[in-house]
Amino acid sequence: MRHNHKEDLFKTVSLSPFKYLNPSVRTQAYFILAALLPQIVMLFVTESFASVSILAASLLASLLSEAFDFGADRKDVFIWTIAAIRGTLIGLLIPSTFPPLAVFFVSFIVLFVNRSVLGGFIKSWINPIALTVVVCWLVGMKLFPPMQVSVEDLQSRNPALSLIHGGSFQMLALDARITNFLNNNVFASLGVSIPDGYVSLFWDTHSTIPAFRFNLLTILTSIVLFSFNVYNLMIPGTFLAVYALLVRFVAPLFYDGPAMQGDVILAMLSSGTVFCVLFLLQWHGTVPLMNRGKFLYGFVGGVLAFCIVGVGTSSAGFVFTILLLNVLSPLIQTVENYYEKKYTESVIAARVKKVSEGAGV
Repeated sequence: MRHNHKEDLFKTVSLSPFKYLNPSVRTQAYFILAALLPQIVMLFVTESFASVSILAASLLASLLSEAFDFGADRKDVFIWTIAAIRGTLIGLLIPSTFPPLAVFFVSFIVLFVNRSVLGGFIKSWINPIALTVVVCWLVGMKLFPPMQVSVEDLQSRNPALSLIHGGSFQMLALDARITNFLNNNVFASLGVSIPDGYVSLFWDTHSTIPAFRFNLLTILTSIVLFSFNVYNLMIPGTFLAVYALLVRFVAPLFYDGPAMQGDVILAMLSSGTVFCVLFLLQWHGTVPLMNRGKFLYGFVGGVLAFCIVGVGTSSAGFVFTILLLNVLSPLIQTVENYYEKKYTESVIAARVKKVSEGAGV
């Protein structure tokens, strides 16, 4: 029997020496959907069935908005995964007091128009999740929780602690025990201690908006997603750094609080700050591609968040921030392209010229 060496050669050829520097968009989508599942599980664990109903309504609306398409039969699992992520994020950002039927109709109309007019997913320059939540806010403004922090709270040295002791954030039954354990076994060696209530603030704020509740879970999820390079750290890192610095050093000037003592913990653990930065800020098609543009995008976003969200406890400030940032993104990308073009003309072109002259010698 004649052995076909040519056939064996083609069987052994592969792309194994080559690797992607980052996961593909498809893989990123599966990671994000998996990261959202613990949030959903916690809603069942805490028996938050009103939020589950809203989540089901927004998820169904997102899937139907994709199904109402002549090309729906040609869509693969990836597109339906994006639709599931979209619907899940919308549901998690709507208060449990909102009527599920209203959530369904608003979500379906906004997502359908977004897909039909702007092209949907990566073609859309505006974040469809943030847009849907903003429309829900406009429709049922009174159903969103009001600002919980007052000027008197902000003038204290620890506004978060004032809100905790005032009952704005519900404390866990085991909060005191866990706090004592951490103080005696972890923080004692550092010469510091944490007061009762902060464990509850990390674990479950009991907000009517599910995305604002499980801060520790969101933080752990972010570590996993950044570890696997699902997200680039430039935009969220710059955004959080700018926002935190403004809250810490600039915010007290506006409400006559202790100088340079703005409550960063309250700002980070309320208003869905960590959740929105992780899942909404870098939606595909809305952010610059180069590092210079990403830095500027994160910087501007941090400033906008400080102006719109303030120092925390805002129910819809971050979705408005993201929409405004989406509007400014084309301008940021124009600046980015200008400097990239300038760099190409002044540096790259000069190098090419040197190489050409050397080759011609």
